[in-house]
Amino acid sequence: MSIQVVDRNNPLPRYVQAMLIIQQRIRSGMYRPGERIPGERDLAAELRVSQMTMNRALMELEKQGWILREHGKGTFVPENFCPPPPEVLQIGVVTHIPAEHALEDFYLGSLFRGMQRAMVNSSVSLSILEVPADEIEKIGEALLDGLLVLDMLEQNVEKVNQLYRAGLKMVVLGASWEGLEVPFVDSDNVAGTRAALEHLIGLGHRRVGGVFALPHTCNTQDRLRTFRETLRERCIPIDDSLVLMEEEATLISQTGREKIRQILRSSERPSAFFCGGYYLALEVMRIAREEGLRIPEDLSVVGFDDPVSAALLSPPLTTVRQPLDEMGRLATEMLLEWLKNTAPPRHRVVLPTRLMVRQSTTSPGGNT
Repeated sequence: MSIQVVDRNNPLPRYVQAMLIIQQRIRSGMYRPGERIPGERDLAAELRVSQMTMNRALMELEKQGWILREHGKGTFVPENFCPPPPEVLQIGVVTHIPAEHALEDFYLGSLFRGMQRAMVNSSVSLSILEVPADEIEKIGEALLDGLLVLDMLEQNVEKVNQLYRAGLKMVVLGASWEGLEVPFVDSDNVAGTRAALEHLIGLGHRRVGGVFALPHTCNTQDRLRTFRETLRERCIPIDDSLVLMEEEATLISQTGREKIRQILRSSERPSAFFCGGYYLALEVMRIAREEGLRIPEDLSVVGFDDPVSAALLSPPLTTVRQPLDEMGRLATEMLLEWLKNTAPPRHRVVLPTRLMVRQSTTSPGGNT
């Protein structure tokens, strides 16, 4: 994302465009109340307009109360200034995967549906910002009214905290890292994973494999940690040779598929698999069938996430349902309320998950 400049081909007068850019910077927190902003000459060079044009823009902003110009001292945003909300709020959805893939993905697509529900009665323009995970600080250049940050990685917690402290209005969605100061909405991955493991243990399974993906995400780390803790608490040995971690959430690598085949061919193969994602569960079920195993008689499978197709599989999949639409709706409502009332939301929300028990799980040996 580049710094916004005045567009010479835009029919809007250049001084008005310059005014709008500076107003957006004040709204976004780039220029904060009581702080000195760049001078007329510097702003003119940055926005690529003449100094006369910038002078007119600053004069209009001063008339409207957005800035104060003090001779010999500079230009300031007034102390305790509360900018009026724009007619149309500009919100960005930050993701580190391509926008077309984000919309196609069940998890992210469900979050987007929830966002749309929250915006039905609001004047909002929504943009998808594809930002590489190692360049998260660039979201501070977006000059939008607010941001919804999806699946933020642990490596970016302090960078995002710094942007939040600098006045950037944002809500994190789908991550609840320890030390995160930004308001967030997430699902209870710990309780969901525990419910799935307790279900398998209650059926009599004592040798359980696990397949996980996206190792650097908060959700995966919560699920993997809870997977291990639950087995340990129930005095069930943890065999690391039965645990697989993949880099992609929608496709198990060739190496990963081969490892699953070796696990299923072993004389000490697990009687059940917990899969930390829906597509991972589909892959495990397919590989098991190719190896001549029946589900659930020979292998029970539990997934995570519950699209409509999960109940239509043969057999229907036992899986953990996340309230994804509700997560997207609530996070967007929190951000909109913040943008309209200026006060940041004080609460951080973790919504409950639900285990959907279907026919892909049974007791070892197929006895229900």
